[in-house]
Amino acid sequence: MIEVDELLRTAREIVGKVTFAVSITNGADGTASARIVQTSPLSETWTLRFMTDRRSRKIAEIERSGRMTMLYQLDRDGAYVTLVGTARINDNVETKRAIWNPASLKWHPGGPDDPNVVLIEFTTDRIELWSSLQGIVPDPRHGLWAAVLTREAASWRISETRSIETA
Repeated sequence: MIEVDELLRTAREIVGKVTFAVSITNGADGTASARIVQTSPLSETWTLRFMTDRRSRKIAEIERSGRMTMLYQLDRDGAYVTLVGTARINDNVETKRAIWNPASLKWHPGGPDDPNVVLIEFTTDRIELWSSLQGIVPDPRHGLWAAVLTREAASWRISETRSIETA
């Protein structure tokens, strides 16, 4: 039986190996919008941040729902981690300056003082993972599902998400 700490360690390891993640938000019509972003490293509390443009579709979708999903895929290990959680928009100039990376000028030429540059602060409340390398895969005779952790206050518990059961 895989323990919570092992799943958290594996998920953090996979996320740490991926340079670009896919951020996914939902439009008002329910259509998923996905785009590549480069985030900060995960914090100890499973939060991350990244800069984006206030005029983007993702900002409108975050403002509407307050939710976002982050997907990290690591092909070489047959692994992925999906983080589901809340997203908050922070346009505080001092905060943006404190974490500003000069490489971001390519995408945000106005720098951290530009009012159209905002910081997304994402907090994870659900983790889904699969790792062939680590043996975190379902038994195909019982349906296909990933390992899932759900945050409850300051701790995590193992949950299940299952596809249609097979006989």
